[in-house]
Amino acid sequence: MRTDLRSMPRVLIIGELLLAFVLLRYLMNFTSMVSPTEGDWIQVWANLQSIIVSLVMAVLTVYSIVGIPSAKPQSWRSVVRSAILLNIINWFYIFLERRDILISGVVFDARLVALLMVAVVAIMLLPTVRKFYTPPMMDTPPMRVWVRYIFNIPMDVADSFKFRYPEKNESEEKLNE
Repeated sequence: MRTDLRSMPRVLIIGELLLAFVLLRYLMNFTSMVSPTEGDWIQVWANLQSIIVSLVMAVLTVYSIVGIPSAKPQSWRSVVRSAILLNIINWFYIFLERRDILISGVVFDARLVALLMVAVVAIMLLPTVRKFYTPPMMDTPPMRVWVRYIFNIPMDVADSFKFRYPEKNESEEKLNE
């Protein structure tokens, strides 16, 4: 049970660096989209959507990087989600690029992005990291609870916050009569 404030596990520095790489990817996407009005309307639409998605993902990634040392479970979830979304968006960009729809933007090799995602998720699932993000006065939940938490399923249940009174024994019942 975590009852005191601990310092951030050192392995999270690697997670911060990996997220900085994710942010670099989105910023590179911005710089390569200098002329989104070239091509037919499908390419223009795809490029404008790519700019919007990259902007939103860059903001979410910065939010994740800033939240890493906070020890809040929501920060843990946003880091894992950022890594997963990077992989999904990169696959989508690969799909668009192969169909000549995406005419600008940076698309990384799928293996590199998958390796990055696995590294971030593995770091975030380490026992010391999960313990760091466990709320005070709560035992560290098992792995399946953390995985479910990624998909917005709460870590705690309402039953865990009920007041529990010891069972009355026979001598106490006689006193109450």
